[in-house]
Amino acid sequence: MHQRNTTQEMAPSQRDDQPQEMAPSQCDAQPQESTPSIAVYSDRGRASMWVSRVLTELQDRDGPGGDWARELNIVHKRALIPLREDATLDLDEVKAWARDDEADMTVVVTEIPRMAGRRPKRSELHCADSLGIISLPALGPLRVRKCLRRELRICFDALGEGSNEEVQRHAGPMSQIENQRGGDTVYTTAPRFMPARTWTTLGMVANNEPLWSLPKLSGVFSAAAATGAFGIFFSTIWEMATFLPQWRLAAVSAIAVAVMVSWLILANRLWDRAGPGGKREALMYNASTVISLLVSVGILYLMLFVSILLVGLLLIDPEFLGSTIGQEATLASYVDIAWLSASMGTVAGAIGSNFDDDTDLKNLTQGSREMQRYPRDAAQR
Repeated sequence: MHQRNTTQEMAPSQRDDQPQEMAPSQCDAQPQESTPSIAVYSDRGRASMWVSRVLTELQDRDGPGGDWARELNIVHKRALIPLREDATLDLDEVKAWARDDEADMTVVVTEIPRMAGRRPKRSELHCADSLGIISLPALGPLRVRKCLRRELRICFDALGEGSNEEVQRHAGPMSQIENQRGGDTVYTTAPRFMPARTWTTLGMVANNEPLWSLPKLSGVFSAAAATGAFGIFFSTIWEMATFLPQWRLAAVSAIAVAVMVSWLILANRLWDRAGPGGKREALMYNASTVISLLVSVGILYLMLFVSILLVGLLLIDPEFLGSTIGQEATLASYVDIAWLSASMGTVAGAIGSNFDDDTDLKNLTQGSREMQRYPRDAAQR
């Protein structure tokens, strides 16, 4: 297998195809006798990372790829897969890339969720055009490498052999195969009993990489920490924290995190309205945004809590704390003080806070990254 990586600037999705009954497909064309060259185009970021890892495994003689992929001639390129104005994948642009690379088969791996009615599509095979499209979010947040390897093999074998039997053979029992557009296209999706939309939404959350968003919130953390530090030095907060029951402290924490998440969404216009994909798809985008920010802000809150707790243990003498709150100072007392102080700091730090720069914001959520894929006129460039 030969593999080389380049970088291109390009964008995502097809959302309105309805599933149909299985019918004779153009995938049943005559197989190619010679070893074909395969161009694999993947979105930059997490999609390209997983594709590079899987292709490296397929090159490894002792890896899980087996013998089936070692003689393939594969070219891997990173590119922003473009969108048309109607929010569908610009397949004409992708075909032009394949012609330039003189590829016999083309496989696109995109982070854009692609739908067939209400069912997310994992991979889609345009056999007449020797084109396969894999949607990374539809593979879910777990075991991505194994699932991507399976979908790549489906695309390589089905397009190379010209038979939809290859799709059925490698799809496995946890995949369902459908035809669309009169049999010109075959796609795989999750079985009907699986919550495929929920699984795809969690895949979108994984693509947002909420853990990597933490450095982008350094300004928010600084503002929250500065406000939360007041809880260490004011005895009124000590008394209030030790007096309140834990369920109220937990409620204050939940409110603080919700306020920060709401502020970040509203201030940065991260809420997606129903577009070409309709309200159901907008719900998936918005749910992935909310969950991603909840993870990021929740971890930030825990970091703030631990920081205040450690500083409180270091600076507040137990005897002085006990005389102030009118009871013996225990570790639980310090925890309550840090708990309330972190909540106060989070609420105060949320208002007026923002991400560190516009570049962080543009790559933060599925919707914000997708906006970069649309064609722009001269005034928008």
